[in-house]
Amino acid sequence: MFKFFWGKGSHQSAERLKIQKELFQFQKTAQHGFPSKPTSLAWDPVLRLLCVATRTGAIKIFGAPGVEFYGQLPKDKIICSLHFVPGRGRVIAVCEDNSLQLWEISTDGSPSLKCIHTQSLEGKLKKISACCVESNGENLLIGTENGNIYIMDLLQQQMTESVIYLDVVMQNVTEDFKVNPGAVECVIEQPNSPDHILIGYTRGLLVLWNRKTLCADQTFVASQQLEGASWHPNGQKFVSAHNDGSYMTWVLEQGETEMLVKKEPSITSPYGPAGCKAITKIFWKDTDLEESGIFVFSGGMPRASYGDRYTVSVVKGEKNHVTYDFTSKVVDFCVINEATTGQAEALVVLAEEELIVIDLISPGWPSFSLPYLASLHCSAVTAQTVVTVTPELYAKIKSNPQGMTSSSKLSTRKWPINGGVSVNEQIDLTSQRILLLTGHEDGSVRFWDASTASLCQISKFSTSSCFASDDLDCTLENDPDEIDEEEWPPFRKIGVFDPYSDDPRLAVKKLCLCPVTGTLTVAGTAGQVIVAALCDSQSEKEVPVTLVNIVSDRDNFVWKGHDKLIARKGLQLFKVGFQPTSILQLHPPAAVTALALNAEWSVLAVGTAHGLTLYDIFLKKEVVAKCTLNPNDVSGTGDQPMSRRKSFKKSLRESFRRLRKGRSQRPTAGPKGAPTSPFPKLEDNSVNNAGPSVAAEVRPVERQIEARNVVLDDGMGSMVRCLLLAKTFVISQASNATATLWAGTNSGAIYVFTISVHTGNRREVEPVYAQLAKEIQLKHRAPVVSINIIDASFAAVSESFEYAGAKSVLESSPPHRVVISSEEQFKVFTLPNLRPYGKYKLTAYTGCKVRRVAVIPFTARSDSSYEENCLVCLSNQGDFHILSLPDLRRQMNAQAIRKEDIHATSTVVLTHQGEAFYMLSSSELQRVALSARNSLQLKCQVIGMTTNTDSTESSSHSVNRNSASREEKLEVIGSELSDISVVSNTSNPNEDRENDKNNSNSETNNSTIVSVEPETSFGDMTVDSVKDHIILNLEECRITERTTETRIAEFKTEISIVKSEEVSTISSAISIEKSHSICPLSPVSSVQVGSQFEKKKDLQDHYASASNEKSDMLCAEGVSTVPVEDNLAAETEAAN
Repeated sequence: MFKFFWGKGSHQSAERLKIQKELFQFQKTAQHGFPSKPTSLAWDPVLRLLCVATRTGAIKIFGAPGVEFYGQLPKDKIICSLHFVPGRGRVIAVCEDNSLQLWEISTDGSPSLKCIHTQSLEGKLKKISACCVESNGENLLIGTENGNIYIMDLLQQQMTESVIYLDVVMQNVTEDFKVNPGAVECVIEQPNSPDHILIGYTRGLLVLWNRKTLCADQTFVASQQLEGASWHPNGQKFVSAHNDGSYMTWVLEQGETEMLVKKEPSITSPYGPAGCKAITKIFWKDTDLEESGIFVFSGGMPRASYGDRYTVSVVKGEKNHVTYDFTSKVVDFCVINEATTGQAEALVVLAEEELIVIDLISPGWPSFSLPYLASLHCSAVTAQTVVTVTPELYAKIKSNPQGMTSSSKLSTRKWPINGGVSVNEQIDLTSQRILLLTGHEDGSVRFWDASTASLCQISKFSTSSCFASDDLDCTLENDPDEIDEEEWPPFRKIGVFDPYSDDPRLAVKKLCLCPVTGTLTVAGTAGQVIVAALCDSQSEKEVPVTLVNIVSDRDNFVWKGHDKLIARKGLQLFKVGFQPTSILQLHPPAAVTALALNAEWSVLAVGTAHGLTLYDIFLKKEVVAKCTLNPNDVSGTGDQPMSRRKSFKKSLRESFRRLRKGRSQRPTAGPKGAPTSPFPKLEDNSVNNAGPSVAAEVRPVERQIEARNVVLDDGMGSMVRCLLLAKTFVISQASNATATLWAGTNSGAIYVFTISVHTGNRREVEPVYAQLAKEIQLKHRAPVVSINIIDASFAAVSESFEYAGAKSVLESSPPHRVVISSEEQFKVFTLPNLRPYGKYKLTAYTGCKVRRVAVIPFTARSDSSYEENCLVCLSNQGDFHILSLPDLRRQMNAQAIRKEDIHATSTVVLTHQGEAFYMLSSSELQRVALSARNSLQLKCQVIGMTTNTDSTESSSHSVNRNSASREEKLEVIGSELSDISVVSNTSNPNEDRENDKNNSNSETNNSTIVSVEPETSFGDMTVDSVKDHIILNLEECRITERTTETRIAEFKTEISIVKSEEVSTISSAISIEKSHSICPLSPVSSVQVGSQFEKKKDLQDHYASASNEKSDMLCAEGVSTVPVEDNLAAETEAAN
């Protein structure tokens, strides 16, 4: 059990810091949705992994559900294409700047990719146009725009000297094709013959190149410009796609024949003969029934009639032909083969706005249900919220998948992208489920299961069926899977992305869902609020409409905005699932800005820019309406609202004033013409009473919270920003808690209503009453972002996340406190007397504002019984702040979002498990964790991935061979250098030095260069003393310097003479000295070294004069050198 210990002041004890680590931890966990701006697709047939790249430099690899890996390139790097290295867990990204990035899947279980190598091709002539990875994964063939093909060794991670030049290829081409063939359009390895590659050039030339004989075995000349090619699995024929909308089938000649194939190709124009668009990509796959196989290609549509369609066609024989029609541009596609039979199993199409996987085995070719990469933005996301529901409600919603594709139209086969294994920790789903609700521009609400790492849609509710309009299509939609047999091409609509909205007034602005009863409220742009309930059977009924006029007491108000939506009249048939029970229409029909639901009381509070209203859901009638407009807003004078922020001139004045304060201790008077505020400013006594210290003047201090004008520039001052329905204490004499409604506005006004709700049978007949009890006005008039009421245990009272049996025991007992969060600061007041308890000013600099606030319980990582309720807020700077309650002491501050990303900041949703969701882009959700316990961390592994041991071993063998040759040349040099570090046979000098430091006492080092670590020893002869003595003598016997060429020649000759005699003796002597920890040299070793030194004395001139050359040679080999005098000093002293 943890102990709660608070220290005085800002200093926190070590025990408190330990508790904070147990409670709070920020981490970006998972990403949901579809990648924004995709550019390429890649498939690994061995590991069965799918990779997607984007224009923002993001790389994402997907396998089985829960298996995801993320990588991110630096900014301004657009990925053009991806290429898997089969079976090795590596992928190559070709970037727009003509660079290659080699990425590798992390093997430690984390969902990350790491870039292990970067290669750039310089020059305009080396612009990459096509790439191909060999089937064995050893080399990458790089086709360029100048027609040459370069080869990169993926094992050594370097470019090789082998190049397939265009000139050499053209020498073997027939004379009737001697024009420049253009850029390399495709490079494809021949199946079952890895020594042959098919090279396709832009102007229609295709060459079967033999990499062994370095010549062209066969050439093929097409009359049209080439777009792509694909081999048949048997490797004896291939198909080429062209820019006129046709594809040609070529058959290889068997045996020794002439270089050019005599057979004419089979030309097919699937949608001709009229002018057609180019077939940009084509696949020819094998099937178990048709000998001709199955053709899959994109494009080729008739230019005049269907040139604007985005299509992928699948042709199997003469009868099976489907043209899939997408609503967004087709970026890339690939065909997946079965792991066992090798037959075409699925078609994966990457469009700009969604991913679609089509089953090519099941009859009718249905599509798969996506376990990930869901298109969140099928219609633009306009609202989102997260609700923790009971398992019973979750099962009820999932059992009625309203508005989703029928299961009969989906494939029943297993998900084909099944590489890797998820090792995520098992999540307890029996107690609660997390639902993500997204509201869309078309008026629909989609329900997503966010309990696990895979975000799956479970239901959908559409509000457009409740309204009638000229723009709304009331007719039943045709089955998109039905194909008109008379239509040509045989189009089939596919996908869920719909970029068009029937009526912009349908857009959803606010959402609420009761976690127990399932009551759903959807508020829209035109002041409409739809109340829906879950039903187990379909029904036919008329939906009642209640009109509420918020500005009824303002006679001179004129609404100049859009009209309200017209509700349908008469009986309507509703399917099983969510069915509308009532519609609330506000006047003026402005967008709803705040929404609060209490299903236990059957009341609903709605706020707009003009006021608020309380609605009785059970009796379907208005309870109270409050207009928050001021006379300036009603008059309609047309004046622009005054700015709440500081003017540019005033900002400059204050900036120069701070500079002057930093240079001088004298106070500076403000400008005479400075604008004055009608409200008094709040002064900071700690600053006013500070001494004349310069440091105290220039240090960063909190910006003073100034009084604001009533009318704001970021919205009308009357706009209702937040609503809260809670049972608390607001009446001083009352001993029991009262049902209340709290509302905060943009001008800093807070309205508190008491609500009288009857229970039992009286609730069915007696209406709900509400009256204004208190009205609070913040002095600084900053917008009220959130209002939270906490009980004696500091837990939030009557929040939507609490369901039956999970409420706080102390919720109905005093004392209660209210936390009012404005854009500038947090204030805590005691209830019911509203006495100030404490405050916290968030902003330290101008420009920081509060955007989201929530009271969240945090549970310790290692002790589930210990829990703290904290206030979590997000600022417009993109950082999360966690404050303790009720003291408002800062516990953690984490930077999560770039402050320039306004869209992400405005879409943050906080959950009561200590998590947050925000829109990473228009189609992606980023999930982050603030709790140390409730952190959904992705952990996955790829089974069967070939490690790069072979490449490492081959690389090390090559290095060892190079090192052996170097040692042969520098053996004597190494024996003479006794004061340098041991160098291992690696390519990284820093790692060499570190390894030598850790293994200084190891005797297993095979290097010929040894090191002697000098140590001082009283009374003994040491290497240091030897060096000092011999250096002085060497200064007197230097001879005239010879030319460099002569010295090097003589040096090499004399090295070869003395190599066999001197190296072993000197090296053994030094090694003995090292092993004895620099002990005195034995007489034997001294005599040996001395005899050898006498023979070498005449070589001192050469050693001294050639020191620079030796240093250069050693530095080139990665060896650090020391002066030659030091080496000779050691040898001479040893001889003495």
